[in-house]
Amino acid sequence: MLRILGGKHMTTPDEAVKINGKDCFRDLSLNMSRAYLDTTWGLRTVAFAGYGCPLMADIEVAGMMAKLQAEFPVRRDELIELLGINLKWRMHQVSDGQRRRVQLFLGLIRPFDILLLDEVTTALDVVVRQDLLMYLQKETETRGATIVYATHIFDGLDAWPTHLHYLNYKGTTGWQGSLEENEHYTELRNAGHPSPMLKVAERWLRTEIAEQKAAGSLPSAPKEEASGEGAFATKVDGKEGSAPYLNGGGFAPGRMLTHYA
Repeated sequence: MLRILGGKHMTTPDEAVKINGKDCFRDLSLNMSRAYLDTTWGLRTVAFAGYGCPLMADIEVAGMMAKLQAEFPVRRDELIELLGINLKWRMHQVSDGQRRRVQLFLGLIRPFDILLLDEVTTALDVVVRQDLLMYLQKETETRGATIVYATHIFDGLDAWPTHLHYLNYKGTTGWQGSLEENEHYTELRNAGHPSPMLKVAERWLRTEIAEQKAAGSLPSAPKEEASGEGAFATKVDGKEGSAPYLNGGGFAPGRMLTHYA
């Protein structure tokens, strides 16, 4: 859903998804007021190495999107202090958490009307995450911005959102509305539960799992063959061997594998 809102997936003209009356995919002017941040920034696929390998460009943070940094100096300085960024960090030397901070820094410099966040706080420490959420809350209260935040981390989040939207495993909308409209949340909050949002989400997810088990749609554990080999064993041209897609990290060279089987 966030990728569609962020303009990452094309929709047909008659089924266009719109933000402020503008087509999410076709109207590029949205990029001046919309920000989309996910967990794939600065990553790439490298043959025989794996997926999600970080880009190793030797560049200082100060030199990245320098024109944009110069255009919004006040926001730049505020975000640098908020995220604890050193402009002399070089991108081939940073940790995963530092890389995520740089992504947020560059993605939030330009003032936004709508911000789409897809699990981007997973690599942040507790202090930076809490400071970031407080900063984003201020953005909504002072500038009237809207933030859609998809997350599975509910610690310390109860006072942050105004609305919840539950997208179930079928890809359809489940419960949605303001927090006060959710009876289970209200009951837990009145009872003094420390993390009512966590319990609400847990209840939804456990119900999903039960429904999928009842329908037989959850994958079962792989069964071992009589020979003792795992479920990933297969036969290649009549010979026993491992599945081709498990060789070379997913970059197996086609039927050449059978030559060595």
